[in-house]
Amino acid sequence: MRKLIDFLGFRSGDAVRQPPMRRAVIALGGGGARGLSHLGAIQAVGEAGIQTERFVGVSIGAMVGAMCAIDPNLRRVETRTIEFLSSPTFARDQRLLFGSTTPHLGDCDSTMMAWYNRVKHLYSAHRRLTRAVTKMSLMPGAILADAIDALIDDTSFADLVTPLSVVAADLRSGHRVVLESGSVRKAVKASMAIPGIFPPVEWDGMLLCDIGVVDSLPSTVAKSYASDMTIAVDVGQAQSHVEDCSTALDVVMRMQDLGERMMRREKSEVADLLIRPHLDGVQWFDFQNPQALIDRGRDAGRKSLAGFLARKAG
Repeated sequence: MRKLIDFLGFRSGDAVRQPPMRRAVIALGGGGARGLSHLGAIQAVGEAGIQTERFVGVSIGAMVGAMCAIDPNLRRVETRTIEFLSSPTFARDQRLLFGSTTPHLGDCDSTMMAWYNRVKHLYSAHRRLTRAVTKMSLMPGAILADAIDALIDDTSFADLVTPLSVVAADLRSGHRVVLESGSVRKAVKASMAIPGIFPPVEWDGMLLCDIGVVDSLPSTVAKSYASDMTIAVDVGQAQSHVEDCSTALDVVMRMQDLGERMMRREKSEVADLLIRPHLDGVQWFDFQNPQALIDRGRDAGRKSLAGFLARKAG
């Protein structure tokens, strides 16, 4: 029988061999708390039988990518994340950022305008105003470090289970920077350092910060790696209508918001598959229900992948 099979051109075992597993590079965009849905989307990719060859992340996407690149047990990553968001340390840092309570979720309806409203309140305090004109950021870097140090092990890129690329902006050269060596924690801090809010990070002569305002979905970087497919997870805000642009600062912030969204829309077209969780009404600072955000990412991932794989099979 073996000779007959060989004669017909089949190798032994071909009849039961499974099709090769697809491989993908996953681009994880910025979006604050909305980025928790990345965890669910990544889980859905694995469920579909697709192996992640590399994570490419911006801001919160860099953090989630780093966590999953260190520990492939995504349920354990999910538990660790939820536990930190319920911790006294996180509650204290939220109070430092926003005062005694988290901002009312109905106060604003866009990412940039949401933060603008928070900044207006900060500027009303003399201490914050003094810091704004004498320091590099409104907030101390320790707030950002608390989250990163709690969620990301102190390791180097060379020791990761899954390769990772962290995208940031160099304020000195004006260039986009892709970090793939050195301290993972430090790289994520650089990618999450919102300009003017958290201090930029010194790195080999560069001064790095969050590039999200101009490149919040790193699908172009992800596409540059040879892989079967590029998957992008977009957790940014949908386009919104704003009635009031009554001051010069309103106009500037609105244009920054629109520019980021237009760029993100263009970058989403680069990917072979786009996963966009349903996150309407979820603001970037709303960490109150992390499990729901993770679940939304998983649901969106399963739906998008099912349609994509069905089209490929057809």
